[in-house]
Amino acid sequence: MGAVKATKKAKAVKPKRPRKKKLLTIQQMADGIGVSTVTIDKYVKRGCPRTSVEAVQKWRSENIKAVAEDADVSEIGIELKRAEMAERWENARTRQLKNDLAQGRLIRKDDVERDLAIGLARLVNRLNSLGLKVANICPSELKAPIKEAVEDTVRIALKELSDDIRGRR
Repeated sequence: MGAVKATKKAKAVKPKRPRKKKLLTIQQMADGIGVSTVTIDKYVKRGCPRTSVEAVQKWRSENIKAVAEDADVSEIGIELKRAEMAERWENARTRQLKNDLAQGRLIRKDDVERDLAIGLARLVNRLNSLGLKVANICPSELKAPIKEAVEDTVRIALKELSDDIRGRR
């Protein structure tokens, strides 16, 4: 009899299911566009997407007339008041910042960064000269090891400072 050849069974490949996008909660949607959860609940019942705040805003701008026609007059008034209050708050905040800047209570970021860079450069120069200054006041047999120890310590401190500054950017 002839030899029987073993064959591998083909495995069934399951098609990958697309991952479900995480949907926003009613509260996240309400906070995102500045309306009540009751309003968002009504929007969702009318077909508002829950994928992102931007999608909700787009849907709202396209469907606001239909929603406004069915909404309670009191709810529209509340929503308008919220929008008005948010605009007033933002305007007041902008005026306050302008006044603070004009009165010198604020410092521009560029000025702070420039002054900080100058101060750090001066600090680095002073610290780098510290080893030699300390060594000059020591007995001659201790000058070299003391100078080296101080310079090593300063170098480590400056490296740590540099790493800390870079880590914050």
